[in-house]
Amino acid sequence: MPMTGGAPAPLYIRPFDGAYFYYVQHLHSIKHQLIIKYDWYDPNRKVKGREIGANSDDGFTGADVRYNTLGFGYLYHFSPQLKMFFYYDIVENENTSLDGFTDDLKDNVFTCRLQFRF
Repeated sequence: MPMTGGAPAPLYIRPFDGAYFYYVQHLHSIKHQLIIKYDWYDPNRKVKGREIGANSDDGFTGADVRYNTLGFGYLYHFSPQLKMFFYYDIVENENTSLDGFTDDLKDNVFTCRLQFRF
């Protein structure tokens, strides 16, 4: 367990880090849009990679694993009330010593969405 000033620090207080960036562009028409997104989330900056799970007494779990995501999307506007959205997320987790997180998980996501506004 992490120590602060001689006393064990609560594991739910972690120095986290994360951000996301979007790029949205119309493609030669207001009906077509391209979306690119990049984000990362590191729930515990003080521990990295193979350090997570190396010692079973340290208290680190899958909740301490960093994720990076790169997403690509296409949006088509049929009308002001109807649009179709295709999006693909490439999700990458850091490799750790925890069971189930020793390699990148196969957790990429494809989304197809039809949205109607009334």
